[in-house]
Amino acid sequence: MVKRTFQHTGNDQLVYGLPKHMVGSSTNESLKKSKTRKENDNSTTPENVVFWTVHPKAKACDKCQAMEGIKFKEKPDRPHPNCKCEIRKHEYKPGKRTIVGTVSGSRNVSFAGLGHVDIELSNIGVAPLPGVRITSNLAGMQERLVPLGIPQLFDFNILTDTHVNWDFWFEVFAENTTIRYVINYEM
Repeated sequence: MVKRTFQHTGNDQLVYGLPKHMVGSSTNESLKKSKTRKENDNSTTPENVVFWTVHPKAKACDKCQAMEGIKFKEKPDRPHPNCKCEIRKHEYKPGKRTIVGTVSGSRNVSFAGLGHVDIELSNIGVAPLPGVRITSNLAGMQERLVPLGIPQLFDFNILTDTHVNWDFWFEVFAENTTIRYVINYEM
């Protein structure tokens, strides 16, 4: 059996290659606490992700106006030295989102979300059986008749696990009628 000898060491000396204040015996309890802290560390979860948006002033230049409506992962640089546009920081909050509106004739709806979108249409107009066409920039086109009192469901999907910009174009093929839409999607 090897006998170890211990010496007094100063605060600035190394013990087993570590500073003296870091050397000690770990108990199972302290290891469990450390492991639990690491498991509960949410620094990489989407709840802590931020994005930036640019809000140009009324008489902003073309470069600044082109940046409006874009979500940036990092704070964008100002396009010129005298830029007075407001740059806002936002926290990403994941979850389900809903957009509700009406359309008679045609209408465009745009938003950013994941790869699955459900749209429910209800006829609240006077035409008993109007035709409706929904065209998506990412998932094609769907058409259907929307009878009074019977909601119609549309389902749009693409294979992605990142956020994409959805653009939907609604067209109603009946005069003097209104269609109510409810768009459900996830952020």
